[in-house]
Amino acid sequence: MAERLAQLGPYGWFLLHDVHWPGRPLARLEHVLVGPGGVVVVSAKNWSGHVDVADGILRQNGHDRFPAVETALAQAAAVAAVLPAPRRRLVRSLICLTAQPELHGTTGSGIEVRGIDCIAAAVTDLPDVLDAPSVLLLYAQLGQLLTRPQVPEAGTVGNLYRPDTRRADTHRPESYRAALRRPVHNYTVHSRPLPPNYLYGRDQRPGTVLRVLGRSLVAGLVSAALLAPPLWLLWELLPK
Repeated sequence: MAERLAQLGPYGWFLLHDVHWPGRPLARLEHVLVGPGGVVVVSAKNWSGHVDVADGILRQNGHDRFPAVETALAQAAAVAAVLPAPRRRLVRSLICLTAQPELHGTTGSGIEVRGIDCIAAAVTDLPDVLDAPSVLLLYAQLGQLLTRPQVPEAGTVGNLYRPDTRRADTHRPESYRAALRRPVHNYTVHSRPLPPNYLYGRDQRPGTVLRVLGRSLVAGLVSAALLAPPLWLLWELLPK
């Protein structure tokens, strides 16, 4: 496929192979062409069996292959979204079939389907919409946008559990602000249920309350019995 597309070089076309799909870090675009006819996103399919385009519908062995057409539309839209507004209308998609070299057709949504032997002619036959300086500028722009990293590099994500100490807490003591700057450790949360006395500092089962009240009552009665004789003697010694 790359060898066939390389034939477009003498006609002023520049090629980008295996680049990022904008907005989808884990997806790739197989081929992006930039030339006088604009920007063409090419996806290659190696489908077996009978493939044709009839009544605007791409079929393989009689089955509708609309998902492939829908993907081609999404690829063109993603590339167009990263370009300036005046350039977005210059982006189109093309499906190339390697096992059907002479296939030629266009789906109802405007996606051109070509066999591998027809791919070069399909691109060079596009009407010119860009001059040479504009092609070079657009190629450089897309080369930068579609090859730069799409996900944050390792180590650039901050600690989500560390408090934000950038705000000035003037009403807090220095010891409090120093405590906020200490590293916060991540503790493992166990799934084992907590004991009944974990939250309240004592056993909160129903029978415990009754036992505590009973012990308090007994202690009160014992205290009254011990204090009763001294109080009686004091009453007798008082002058009458």
